[in-house]
Amino acid sequence: MATNNNPETREDEHVHKVYSSIATHFSDTRYNPWPRVAEFLSSLPPGSLVADVGCGNGKYLGINKDVCVLGSDMCPELVAIARGRGHEALVCDCLELPYCSCTFDAAISIAVIHHLSTEERRKKALGEMARLLRPGGTPTSSCFEV
Repeated sequence: MATNNNPETREDEHVHKVYSSIATHFSDTRYNPWPRVAEFLSSLPPGSLVADVGCGNGKYLGINKDVCVLGSDMCPELVAIARGRGHEALVCDCLELPYCSCTFDAAISIAVIHHLSTEERRKKALGEMARLLRPGGTPTSSCFEV
């Protein structure tokens, strides 16, 4: 069996299709926020705008009721779960985020970047998150100590 060297096809087959098929069970096992991430979100000033890139079921979207967190994920089923919990979330690719540059006060991406199959794509995703941040904004990613 030949392997596909196209990163998009590899990710679609081994990440996106898998998460779509296990979304409900996966969500049922992902309900406890990581303490350091919750601490970070709780430390943000009231009125902050935060991008949660790869929000999954939205477990971080409601941590701090005084900030606005917009979630995005490639998995429609997980986005539907987040929306069903009353959160703002949309289906999109972390490599082409549909937000204006220099708009967000902070960005998080927890346990997401490792799903991208090449170093180039990982750098592009981090660059997209950095693009969203206003001057002085704060990126937090699973690539950094969280």
